[in-house]
Amino acid sequence: MKTIKYLFLAGLLGCFMAVFNACSNGSKGYVINGQVEGLDDGTVVTLVPMSHDNDSAIAEATVQGGKFQIIGVAGEPICAQIRVKDSFGGPYVMLENVEIGVKGKITEVSDVPAGKFYNWDAKVTGSPLTDKLAAFDARHDSLDILYREYQEKFAETYKKMHSLQGTELAAFMKTDECKAAVDAEKNFFDTVDKTIFGMVNDNKDSFWGPLLLTKYLNYLSKEQADYYNSLPENVKNSFYGKKIQMEIWPELAIADQVKAFKLKGDDGKEYDFAKLADGKKYILLDFWASWCGPCRKELPNVKKAYATFKDKGFEVVSISIDQKEEDWRKALKEEQLQWPNFRDNAVADQFKVKAVPTVYLCDAEGNIVAANEECRGEKLAQKLAELLK
Repeated sequence: MKTIKYLFLAGLLGCFMAVFNACSNGSKGYVINGQVEGLDDGTVVTLVPMSHDNDSAIAEATVQGGKFQIIGVAGEPICAQIRVKDSFGGPYVMLENVEIGVKGKITEVSDVPAGKFYNWDAKVTGSPLTDKLAAFDARHDSLDILYREYQEKFAETYKKMHSLQGTELAAFMKTDECKAAVDAEKNFFDTVDKTIFGMVNDNKDSFWGPLLLTKYLNYLSKEQADYYNSLPENVKNSFYGKKIQMEIWPELAIADQVKAFKLKGDDGKEYDFAKLADGKKYILLDFWASWCGPCRKELPNVKKAYATFKDKGFEVVSISIDQKEEDWRKALKEEQLQWPNFRDNAVADQFKVKAVPTVYLCDAEGNIVAANEECRGEKLAQKLAELLK
């Protein structure tokens, strides 16, 4: 089955200032007037940029009598989400210097590992750019319907496919039933590519191109390098143009962090890169989590590389983003990792970790020599063999 990288079902902003004196200083900015049901007085709502980074809120307001107001100045159009503080869920608005209304009902749905989730049944008015974003979203959301349709139609086929192995699976793959399911999946992803990249490419001469690419894909990689290189300079220098550059080439974004990060070990001592790299030639910084299936499937490759090259100057440093220490320690016991292990979300943020697994292969001086896909699977051992020959 094909891995879905698209979003389905589911000092920053230097040109932005959360200025509550916008009227007094004569600058024209945006004003977001919220009128909502379901939030208690004193509830704080925040305005958070839509991106793959863990961006901080650029403004916040307190609900009183079912109303809130957020004021700021937009130097360029940015897509932002209105959320209850430290929670998930909320409407997206395009920040432009106009008066924007948000009206509706809010319901707390459930707790999630990193906070709470709220359903906002709210309508945004007064922003032409937000209306245009809604039109893009409608085209994207139509893919959800197609996805559910083909998944429901072939649910039993996929279930049977996953239950078979070896010769039985090979024989089933040749049946008309299975071929129809495979064709349906291919047609779906062809439609996804055509729809999403159609919107992205049709708008590459404006900020909309990189914005939509960020909004509709879970992650970016060097597969999108040609797209970035084809953008006009002004689009490359836009907020989302810079964002996608840093995500496609993460080594640019975190190069200065390799030598700067610090981790605290179980022994109470503080470790930095120099201490961890002492006596080593190459170090793999591996960001993972106990709940991450792909992370744990990758561990046998890392263990194999470690066993082969540890005596030749190779080290692994694993940094977990687990919220619960007990989950992390349980996974460590199960996996029997033989290299230094830490749990630190702050360091993960320093390294712009948006998803796990994220890996960086560094030399002893802290220079990144390979990242992510370049040092996963068999490529890790191949790269180390090349470097340590």
